[in-house]
Amino acid sequence: MKRIFLRDKTAVSIMYDAIFFLVMVSLSSAVLLPALQSDVVIEGSIDKHREHVADEALNTLLVSRADKLSYKVGGDIIDDVAGSIGIDNSSNGLYDSILSLILAREQIHKTYSNLISENLGCQARLPLSFFGSNRFNVFTGDYDRQLKKEIKDFLDYYLGDKYNYNFTAIWHPIKGVRLGGEINIGHKAPSVNCYVSKSNIMMPYKPTITLNGTRINFTRYWFEEEVLKEVPFVDNITVVVQAYNNGLHPYDNRSNASLSIRENLSSLVYGFLVNGLYDGDEELFPGITSATLDYSLSKLSGGLDDFVEVAIDELMGEAFGTVDDFFGNIGGVDTPISDAIADELNKTIQDITSISFGSLSEGFGLLEEQIKNEIEISLDSIVSPYIKNFINVVFEGFDTIDIYNFVLTWLFDRISINKAEVRLIVWEARG
Repeated sequence: MKRIFLRDKTAVSIMYDAIFFLVMVSLSSAVLLPALQSDVVIEGSIDKHREHVADEALNTLLVSRADKLSYKVGGDIIDDVAGSIGIDNSSNGLYDSILSLILAREQIHKTYSNLISENLGCQARLPLSFFGSNRFNVFTGDYDRQLKKEIKDFLDYYLGDKYNYNFTAIWHPIKGVRLGGEINIGHKAPSVNCYVSKSNIMMPYKPTITLNGTRINFTRYWFEEEVLKEVPFVDNITVVVQAYNNGLHPYDNRSNASLSIRENLSSLVYGFLVNGLYDGDEELFPGITSATLDYSLSKLSGGLDDFVEVAIDELMGEAFGTVDDFFGNIGGVDTPISDAIADELNKTIQDITSISFGSLSEGFGLLEEQIKNEIEISLDSIVSPYIKNFINVVFEGFDTIDIYNFVLTWLFDRISINKAEVRLIVWEARG
């Protein structure tokens, strides 16, 4: 067998073929190398790398854990009040040590994704100006600053000095309306040569809540079965279009039919997004705006007649009472912090609503109506084109369109109750 193998020339031939193939591949590579090293290819490779940098940085941030995030509840207001009554509120002194001991809060071993979503959910940003901004929750301003510092430190370390960046997180329950929460960190992004990574994070809300005794489930199926089929608007639209197609008065002309469709669809859309939907006197759905405001502001507006004694205690437990005692003994004022917060809220709400009120809970009711009016105005540019398009679609394809599904899809495309968007833009630092 050994002699037969030695005389077999097939193996040698295969070896020659393999060597020849490798030589041809090498020659081809040498010929194609200039093309592979062209500016376009190199630039494309660099772009791909930077896109990967943006994606990796954002994903790493969201899943990483902050060992400890510390902040003071109500720190902004307390610093202002302390300064107004002559207390040195500079950091690293006795004042800071006492405030940290009494009002400090810690978030331990939570991911940045969790911290960001919780911060967005508690800001209560509204489409009106409060205290020089549209952020209504005056108690967690220090939480904002400390979280932004943590995120900035993380991205500075991760990206180094080679890249600049802008990080943005936005939660708008109604898309396009500045109601909810926002975070922005970093430089303003240039219009060219930047790389964007986007992701969604879940908000810390239950899918089912109870408002004013009404159980609300933010799902399409629940809304269709429990609300949409109980209000007359979609059925009215169907009747109008059928009457128009059959030439029945008063909808035998397109003008009358369009007007009726517009009225019914407007009532449905604004009821869903703002004012609530009713079956007679029974509220079936409070509206996204009302639900959001009630959830965000319930600790401030929960039917309180005496904000100073009840709301502060509900929000902060014994902490504010202790700090008030401390400041009161020094400055000669009984409850300077509580009084300052209550006075500021009262003054702000009265400035916005231009109406005097007897209790803060009454003021919150007036404020909610003002906010709804502002949101209706801002929604006009979003809703009007949709209604116009809807009218054209139902007239042109009534026999083939599923009106219930068409309306439901648009309504739920307009909201984002349980998701926030985070975005990281990176670009090469110059100089």
